[in-house]
Amino acid sequence: MNEKKWLLFFSNTQPRRSAVIRQVLGNKRTVSSLYWGMQYHLLDWLNVEPELNEKQFDLQINNLRKAKYLVAAPKGLVLSETGTIQKESYQKKNYIITEPSLFQHINERQWIELLPLVIQVISELSYHNHHYYVVGSSIRAQFFFKSWYQTIVNKDELAKVLKQLLNCFLAHFSQEEANVFMVFFSGHGIIGKTAEQVAVLLPHFSREDVISLWRDLSTQFAFFLLKEDSVFRQLVIPLNTTEKLSKSTLITYQMFNENQSLEQIAKKRNLKVSTIKEHLLESAILRDDFAYSRLITANDYAILKGAFSGVAIDWSYEQLDNRIEFFKFRLFQIERSKKIE
Repeated sequence: MNEKKWLLFFSNTQPRRSAVIRQVLGNKRTVSSLYWGMQYHLLDWLNVEPELNEKQFDLQINNLRKAKYLVAAPKGLVLSETGTIQKESYQKKNYIITEPSLFQHINERQWIELLPLVIQVISELSYHNHHYYVVGSSIRAQFFFKSWYQTIVNKDELAKVLKQLLNCFLAHFSQEEANVFMVFFSGHGIIGKTAEQVAVLLPHFSREDVISLWRDLSTQFAFFLLKEDSVFRQLVIPLNTTEKLSKSTLITYQMFNENQSLEQIAKKRNLKVSTIKEHLLESAILRDDFAYSRLITANDYAILKGAFSGVAIDWSYEQLDNRIEFFKFRLFQIERSKKIE
């Protein structure tokens, strides 16, 4: 893997902690990682690298520091002049995922198991071939597909509809990108290629570029199907979630919106008040409809506005001399940060 990829997530002006970047990319959610991810403007990249290995990532960051592409600052790492040049070079030469925010709204693992199966089976059925070897498919994906397939009334139209959908979707991409996407799929008389094989055929694409492109377009195709009124929409719906909050946080947030106090929520859920506060901080970060004034009083606002101005990321809680609890201070930071954005 080209470790220069990680330079994309650093700035030449804003110090950033590599641990936060790793946690955001791997969808390892804590209030701290979400807060700093918001300040780094990286939350769209949540869950884009779910298999990210912590030790390997940290080693690669260390290599980038040794190469002097990243240099230490009091609050993290910043791109050096050379690092900025390397980042720009990577952006020009490599494929960068264009819709990263979609990855937090779909079960990608199940989708990339299911999609090749859908393409292959419908291709074979269009030739009335019922004797073929299913390529690279899990039992889970086969069961999922079979359950869906049994609900289809007009099976003879599936190939025609799928072809129309693919043509419509791929019309938004270059011919080369469309070809790279489709060459992965097996069908009647066709065996899909691996990322390594595609990279050999297209030398200006690395294996990593090929995989990134395929993941990007596969995920975008899933959301394209969600918007289209076809039988294929039902394949994606069970794998899709529009909710950004974790299940437990969502329950707390719903109770909060029912005007229940933090203490009431904690008691009913048998959780600590501190846990409820963490849920609400996560909600404030990830939702745009958070009712800050329910927790920050007019007097609190007066104190906070009197103590702080400028960029919220530079504020220090110590300036308050414990006049307001840290929970409210962080909420105020989140609110002001979002207003500036």
